[in-house]
Amino acid sequence: MAQSHFILLLLLGSLGALLLRVSYAHKDHVVGGGFGWKIPPNATFYKEWAATKTFVVGDKLVFLYRTSAENVLEVSAHDYENCGNSEIIEIYYRGPSTVQLSTPGQHFFYSGIGLHCEAGQKLAVNVVTTAPPPPFVADDSLYSIGGLEIFTAPAPSQLRATASADTRRYIAPAVAAALFGGYLLGALGM
Repeated sequence: MAQSHFILLLLLGSLGALLLRVSYAHKDHVVGGGFGWKIPPNATFYKEWAATKTFVVGDKLVFLYRTSAENVLEVSAHDYENCGNSEIIEIYYRGPSTVQLSTPGQHFFYSGIGLHCEAGQKLAVNVVTTAPPPPFVADDSLYSIGGLEIFTAPAPSQLRATASADTRRYIAPAVAAALFGGYLLGALGM
């Protein structure tokens, strides 16, 4: 009986953590980081910025600029390459502008002010349906002896130093969900 309660509690905690993780999955990407949306220092600035990010359906692009000083045009691939305006999808002219990425695939943006696009103020992002899993990093905590895998626990100081902000963000909600599951079990008299 106690084992079934433990399993139920574990399942409730896992479900709660999963639901909380899904609710945190979408990100707001400030285009250009602290630089914002303006004529870049080089023609590949926004391309380099986007290369370090993963854009997922539901994420938002936040273009930081002053109204009347800049704008954002969402355009076709052809218009993006040529800084043309024959296939404009959307125009954002009130800064800052937020664009929700609601469909997978390539999305193209540029500034329609003067020759800003030609100067490199343009952004192409590839939007995926789900975020890829974090990369596997082999370390000394996993050993194999004759096909038997043995795990060793890292020292607590290593845990603090290597735990990412993302990891820490999900630990507290998982613990809260597990505690809530225990409360429910107690309330139900299980």
